[in-house]
Amino acid sequence: MSSETPHIEERDNVGVKLIAGEEADAAAATVAASYPDAVIEHYPAYISIEVPKRVTFEIERIAEQLGRPYDMPTFLVILSSYNGRINVEDNRITISSELG
Repeated sequence: MSSETPHIEERDNVGVKLIAGEEADAAAATVAASYPDAVIEHYPAYISIEVPKRVTFEIERIAEQLGRPYDMPTFLVILSSYNGRINVEDNRITISSELG
């Protein structure tokens, strides 16, 4: 066993994994437009979105991108996982690295 203490890198990024499809593409497009420093990676089964400090998904903006009605329960179905503190409201989800 090594007596060295492992180095743990502190990060303040937040992120989500969305199940791939039309709705995830629309959500990623709205994030890309609002957060120029977002890292968005497309995989066959999911889309990974990572943003420094905070990201908000506005359901109305996703609906506009889709060109059809969309709602929060449907978005929650494609939200596979997230890292950060989550706040779910009627028309938006915010994920933040803030503790308070």
